[in-house]
Amino acid sequence: MRVCALMLASCLLAAPAVAVWFPLSSGTATQLDAVCFPVDVTTGYAVGMNGLILKTTNGGVTWDSLHGQHPGQQMAVQFPMDPMTGYVVASGGKITKTTDGGATWVGESSGVTVDLRSICFPIDADTGYVSGGDSGQGVILKTTDGGASWTQLAVNPGQPITTVDFPRDAGAGFAAGWAGTLLRTTDGGNNWDVLPSGVNNDFSGLCFPDDPLTGFVAGSSGLIMKTTDGGGTWVPKPTGTGDYLASVSFPTLLAGYVAGASGAVYKSTDQGESWFAESTGTSKFLWSICFPVDEQTGYAVGTNGTIIKTTDGGMLDVTEAGSEARLAANVPSVVRSVLFLPEASGHQPQPASLLDISGRKVLSLRPGANDVSRLAPGIYFCVLSDRGNIVNRKVVVAR
Repeated sequence: MRVCALMLASCLLAAPAVAVWFPLSSGTATQLDAVCFPVDVTTGYAVGMNGLILKTTNGGVTWDSLHGQHPGQQMAVQFPMDPMTGYVVASGGKITKTTDGGATWVGESSGVTVDLRSICFPIDADTGYVSGGDSGQGVILKTTDGGASWTQLAVNPGQPITTVDFPRDAGAGFAAGWAGTLLRTTDGGNNWDVLPSGVNNDFSGLCFPDDPLTGFVAGSSGLIMKTTDGGGTWVPKPTGTGDYLASVSFPTLLAGYVAGASGAVYKSTDQGESWFAESTGTSKFLWSICFPVDEQTGYAVGTNGTIIKTTDGGMLDVTEAGSEARLAANVPSVVRSVLFLPEASGHQPQPASLLDISGRKVLSLRPGANDVSRLAPGIYFCVLSDRGNIVNRKVVVAR
């Protein structure tokens, strides 16, 4: 049998390593539901339960509590163009607006009383969309005058619409919701087509990174789906988790992140084709994730006032990581017949596993030579644990 082992220097670019997310002090134990950094990684906002609106101007080092208009659950926040003019949508059909960086907030009349869950101003602070709903009802609202008035659009899929996204302009957009609901408009919301999702999962995350053709949805049972034809067809992309995934962020065309239950953050570096877990250091539900300018600096917020941050895309150089991270870096990226797992140093490694692309465990790995000759050629993932940190490395089995 032939063993193919690549040296560390040739593996680093492809090797996911130990994640570096660190906690920030929010000053509250109240649940945070959404986070937004409008134009840079310094000034940002987070919103949540009990009317909470937080603001930072120093990259999350400190957060100030702002005085909003609504005591209920603040469910989404967006500052479309700058850190001064922004919107928050909330339970009970509430919409509030600020034009002075959150110092004051003015309530706007939405015309509805259902919970409003998502907001999107695609190109300016004048034309925007809000989605929401309660059990058995979904709504989408539109404004063309900066929120002075809101019109309810003629769409009700019978399920709450949890998220809305207009990737390039105010004309072509998408919406997603409970029970596999996917919608598309090409005329600014006047008409909506129901898209075939093929699933009954609840969706909470939606992102079309650059154009109306390629996009992603995420939701219950660890589901991520991708379309490359404007929503005509959707293909599941395996994550290997059953955790609820609540939020999607693609700061570049190739690099994307999802966040959700149990402190889960998953990253893709190949335009959503494959995903690997990052260790966030928290088990709290992460409701929202945001990478405002690039794939390096990002924030996620969740229950119990949790705010975490990364400044290196969630990845630590393997030379600084624990033994399992160094071990994973030395796993060859292409193998034939035998996968050689180097011995760990310093402490006894946790058992390693080889997963197929669907996330199913196909082999338990041990230090030394592992026979993979019976596996079908394709992409697999070598998963190790380093003191609670998940290390996930892609391996190609070839013939």
